[in-house]
Amino acid sequence: MLRKSLVPFLPLLLSMFPISLKAQASPDQAVIPGFQAYGGYSYFFRSYDSTDQTPIRGGMSGWNASLRAPVPWLSPWLGVKADASGIYRSDPLLDLHPHTYFFLAGPEIAIATGRSMLFAHALAGVGLLNNAAISSLTSNASFALELGAGYDYAFRSRWAWRVSLDYLNSHFDSSDSAVQDLANSNGRISTGPVYRF
Repeated sequence: MLRKSLVPFLPLLLSMFPISLKAQASPDQAVIPGFQAYGGYSYFFRSYDSTDQTPIRGGMSGWNASLRAPVPWLSPWLGVKADASGIYRSDPLLDLHPHTYFFLAGPEIAIATGRSMLFAHALAGVGLLNNAAISSLTSNASFALELGAGYDYAFRSRWAWRVSLDYLNSHFDSSDSAVQDLANSNGRISTGPVYRF
């Protein structure tokens, strides 16, 4: 009896099926984008040539770029990120032009909020500090670790604007026992456009 009473409504139910599929494909649906390419401005809170012997107020400015690839066979919210950054400071009075580079990679988790996205990552790699910053460096290369999080605000279907905050830890060391307090614990804020494809 129930089946017979539903028969007249079958055409109506079938006609609604494409509408439901269209709603699922709505651009406002919470979907984590696939590949993401980012590039923007970066500011480090501490200068890498500041020590207790030669304290320097302020930080260093530079750039930050990254590429995120999805890992759909493991989880829709998991991705792998490669991150690179370069920071610089110029002191013409002392003829110092220190620059530092970081090349990192690691996992990133993401949560979609409509077309926008919250994310957090843990990256590891190498940091490179030029000898012009501190001449007594035992090595200009160091293991580096980065922990951070951020938010991508989507303003177009493929474009978003990112703001992220990161903590970086490195292990630069000096052969001069008088040089202490190297900026091996540092913070970074970065902002710029993200292209998603």
